[in-house]
Amino acid sequence: MYLLIFLYFFIKNSLMRINLSLLSLTLLVILAGCSVNRKVNKNQASAKVDSLVIENIFPFQSQHCHGSSIAELPNRDLLAAWFQGSGERTADDVAIKGARYNHKTHQWGEPFILADVPGFPDINPVLFIDGQSRLWLVWYTVLAYQWQSSILKYRISENYMQNSGAPEWSWQDMIPIKPGGSTPNGIGKNDEYVETLKRKYDDYYKYLVSAGYIKNNGEGVITNEMWEKARKHYLDIARGVNLMSNGIDINDKGEKIKTQLGYPLMRRIGWQSRNKPLIIGNRMLLPLYSDGFDFSMIAISDNWGKTWQFSEPIVGAGNVQPTLALCKDSSIVAYMRDNGPAPHRLMKSISRDRGKTWSTVEDSDIPNPGTAADIVVLKSGNWVLVHNDIEEGRYRLSVWLSKDEGKNWPYRKILVNGTPGSAVRGHYPAIIQGSDGTIHISYTNEIAGTNGQGAVKSIAHASFSEKWLME
Repeated sequence: MYLLIFLYFFIKNSLMRINLSLLSLTLLVILAGCSVNRKVNKNQASAKVDSLVIENIFPFQSQHCHGSSIAELPNRDLLAAWFQGSGERTADDVAIKGARYNHKTHQWGEPFILADVPGFPDINPVLFIDGQSRLWLVWYTVLAYQWQSSILKYRISENYMQNSGAPEWSWQDMIPIKPGGSTPNGIGKNDEYVETLKRKYDDYYKYLVSAGYIKNNGEGVITNEMWEKARKHYLDIARGVNLMSNGIDINDKGEKIKTQLGYPLMRRIGWQSRNKPLIIGNRMLLPLYSDGFDFSMIAISDNWGKTWQFSEPIVGAGNVQPTLALCKDSSIVAYMRDNGPAPHRLMKSISRDRGKTWSTVEDSDIPNPGTAADIVVLKSGNWVLVHNDIEEGRYRLSVWLSKDEGKNWPYRKILVNGTPGSAVRGHYPAIIQGSDGTIHISYTNEIAGTNGQGAVKSIAHASFSEKWLME
């Protein structure tokens, strides 16, 4: 009976909502294998909810929709964004789409285009309001079907409070990435960026040895041969070996000599967005990562995007897609997706100088199957992390709460609870806290299609209170 009810709503393509306690959510997962949404009456929806409410922003569809972001507007309405098309980096039709949520009617409006470069994939939107009350959209365009060819872009709007449709964009530009400074004559043998990477890799190697991931007998999960091969690969990218030309270096005598040198193209492209920035006073810290380098970096602006500087690289074994949390002592914690070897954990680094330099990357004790996570520091000071809290697969999506800045996570609730090998997936979440204290999460919601067809997807919106999470 429950399955028939679910199929009815699915076929009718209705925008579905649920308002569930943890017990009823668990029962629903068992019966339907996914997050099913039922409409709730307006009185129920408008009350301050201390239970979980999940709704699909639009009906399930066969197109790929992923990489969502969510922001609260000044009037408490919500704006969500995601990328959508027939694929990802190799699909020319991928565009950035958005939808508005009216907090009075409790309804999501029709999706619309936020950004689209015709003939190129546009990926991983990030929405946020800056310190000047301007709406930002950050994303990247993939130029040559490889993540390493991505160009980071942004749009700014000062007129975004429309009842429906896209904001009016007042400015659009690229964010020019220039880690390591100027190298007009080529990347010389004493290049500062290359030397910094060497130091960071040496520090990380020491950590891998101390943690037992690299062992002298070669039985560690990472062998010295694997390490040296990877280290050389990334240093070669930093040295610009894929763009060689005539340049000028300095020899041991301090003389200028003409020689073949690399140029820093691949240091300046391929940087990707994923999570919202951390704003501290007038400083905006935008988390970035590179699939070419397999590490992360922070773009920093102290004048709301007029100019940018860049942190030192945050170097580990496949630590990408950082999400940032500000501690009470003003240090910043970055949690990062683990694209490296087992054990699969969120990787962690700390900055004590407002994002400029970062500690040696280490594994946390938080499981991560190689997928995105996001964090928010609540008004109460508690931290809430949303992530796939398993080491393999994306079939379970959970929210964890810490009262001691990530040392312990005693409060945990499950949003999506599929089974290994099933089509159920809840992943790539984004999280914010609204002005009324409500916690909002957007994520990719994926279930099996009907009649043997492939998976169908939507972007889901989950909302709940801090009280519900701590029950």
